[in-house]
This record gives sequence, C-alpha cells and structure tokens, in this order.
Amino acid sequence: MMTDLPADHDPHEGSRDAHEWAMLIMADADAVPDPRNLDRLGPHQRAFDVWIAENPSRKLAYLRVVDTVQQASQAAVQTHSRRPLLHQTRKVESRPPRLLLAASVALCLLAATGLLWRSTDAPPSLIGQSEARTPLETRVGEVRTERLEDGSSILLDTDTLVLIGYTAERRTIELKRGRARFTVASQTARPFLVHGGGIEVTAGVGQFDMTIRKGARVHAIEGEVNVTLPRTDPRQLPKALTLHSGQLLTLKAGQIPDFSVNPAKRSEQQWVSGVKSYDYVPVSDVIAEANSYSETKIVLAQPMLGAREIFADIEIRNIERVAQALSSFLNLKIERTQKDILLLTAEK
Repeated sequence: MMTDLPADHDPHEGSRDAHEWAMLIMADADAVPDPRNLDRLGPHQRAFDVWIAENPSRKLAYLRVVDTVQQASQAAVQTHSRRPLLHQTRKVESRPPRLLLAASVALCLLAATGLLWRSTDAPPSLIGQSEARTPLETRVGEVRTERLEDGSSILLDTDTLVLIGYTAERRTIELKRGRARFTVASQTARPFLVHGGGIEVTAGVGQFDMTIRKGARVHAIEGEVNVTLPRTDPRQLPKALTLHSGQLLTLKAGQIPDFSVNPAKRSEQQWVSGVKSYDYVPVSDVIAEANSYSETKIVLAQPMLGAREIFADIEIRNIERVAQALSSFLNLKIERTQKDILLLTAEK
C-alpha cells in the first residue's frame, strides 16, 4: 500500500498512542476480529475516530503497529508448531494461543519504547518502560471502580475510557470519553493530573468528577482542584482557575470561551448510586441519561413531550423502570414492536 506523507513527517510522532490503541483493540478479539478494518472497531469505534480526526497520519502509525504485532504473533506460532509433538489428545485451536499473542504484543510495546528512548537521546530505564499508558474501559451500562498503585481510585461510569500513565515524577490520566470520579491519595512529590476535552485538572488529596460528553464538566467534591482551560489565542497564556468543594465547571463543546462555574446541584453526585433526583428537569434529559446506560433505548413518539419537566427520583440505570416512570408521568403506553426500542406513545 502506497501512502503519500509530507516531507517533514516524523515516523515517531504519536507512536506511543498508536501502540496503546493497538494493545487495546487487539486484546478485544471477540468484539474486533479484524483490527485492520477501521470501520468495524466495535466499542472502540467512536473514540478511535476522534483520535484519527485529530491527526490523520495516526492511521498509518496504528496500522504499522498492528502489522508488526500480527507478524510477531505468527512467527511465534510457527516456532511453536515446529516443536515435536509426542502426544496429541485434543483438537488444537486454529487461532494463535492467547499467551503467545499477549507475549508478542508486550515485546512490540517494549520495542516501541526503545524507539522513543532513541528518539529523545535518553537512556533506557524502568521509569521509561512504565510510561506506556494503561487503558481502562467500561461497556455501555457498566460502572466499576479501579484501584491505582498509589492508593487512589477511579470510578468509571458507563461507556468510559481512560488512559493511566504513572511515572516516578507524576500521575497522569487522560479521560478520552465518558465520566469518572477520581479519589486522590496524597503524594506531594507526584502531582495528580487529569486531562481531556482540551482542559487539564490538577488535584491534591480529595475527590472530583470529570465528564467528557458534548463538552466538559469538572465537579470538585472534596478539596480544591486547579483547572487549566484551552487557549483561545496562541499568543496568550492558558486561563487557569481554582474550583472549591461543591463547585461545578461547565465547558460547552466547540465554544472554548463559553464556560461557567456554578454551585453543583445535589443530583450531580448521584450517578454513583444510580438513583437520581430530578428537580424539574426536561424529560428529554432524563431519557438521554437513561439511554446512555442501556443498549435498549427509550424513544418518544411525540418528541415535543421531551420539553415537559419532571420532579421525581428515578433509578436511572434500569431502562425498564425509567420507561415505566416516564410513561406514567406522561400518561403514555410503552410499545415494544421494534427491537431494542421502548416507544412511548399515546393510548389508541
């Protein structure tokens, strides 16, 4: 395959991100049987498309990593198959053993780290090897907690992807999409940094939520967090501000100067428990949040009803209960004639 590249193209640009994407996607063989088919990457499709859109040359870097890993895996399998077989008591699977594939991926990642060392003229070290970021991802409807080596923890909401990059100097996390609660352990020698959606959050000991969905939101729950916003003019310094406990920063998508800081409503924290208190909130907002937790979606037959405001406590992760609550509030019935659709429509 021939690809035209600019004369100043750097072959090492984005190599670390390319290896992380290859690691993540190739490890999910059940959902993504062919990692070279860039239009069928299953649960990783949306985030991958965003990453590529930021810099189209990343596509070639990713494909190179995939080719290298697959070739290394095939070579390992061929070496393994040439060993003498004394006994064969069961059918051998035709696909490469997972152990060999994992080993090949690990070797390729170490090789890539070596390229980064050479490109920066820095000697190899254990710290350098640890700089490869570890992806953590939840499926639609999944909410789980991950413990980190420093005693901190991350609670990942539905359909969330973060990349963990801990070194001896700093603790860095990138929120690619979704929502997460960060409970930060005190380590004054290593700053705790979370970035995503063009903003960066620096936190000491405490707790905060961050959301990257059609814009960005940062909610300081316990302690203070420092937020650096994107620059609107490359000649100016980035705007920085401090959020105190109970404050919520909202940054609208595509409108970098348009941000606000307000007291957070009590419902901001309730996604953790799953039961949310909606105080005169549009029905359309409730539906959007419930749909984010389920492959089955609620749809209004009359979209204008979404402007009606509801006052209720709703178990937001249970799509059936949400549909029941909304149908009762709007005096509608639930129609189930379409697969994975709960249509709220008027009684005939």
